[in-house]
Amino acid sequence: MRFLQIISGTGSRSGPPDPKHMANVKKAIDDEIASGKVIAIGGIGKRATAAARVTSKGGVSRVEEPPDGDGWMAGGGYALIDVSSKEEAIARAKATLDIMGDGIVELIQVTEMYPLPRTNRR
Repeated sequence: MRFLQIISGTGSRSGPPDPKHMANVKKAIDDEIASGKVIAIGGIGKRATAAARVTSKGGVSRVEEPPDGDGWMAGGGYALIDVSSKEEAIARAKATLDIMGDGIVELIQVTEMYPLPRTNRR
């Protein structure tokens, strides 16, 4: 099973991240990648400067800019993980927060369409 983790912090930073904390985060990421559980990981831009929402209704497209304040999620990160169950995905989200500190991890199960998973390739 694959899950998309959408990771965001709570509150604002009072300064640059602590180098020791960042080293722990990097090690945890490296360990997850080496285990094969993490397929992709990266940052998500701040919505105030790096986002738009595009919708279509009745053949008419509309572009919505981010609202001021707390209308859309703040910047954060994402990880695409490969786990055996939703329970394992939840456990990994808790582990992410243990390392990260205060924050939110949203889990969304995803399926592969292309390329086909290796077990289904002919």
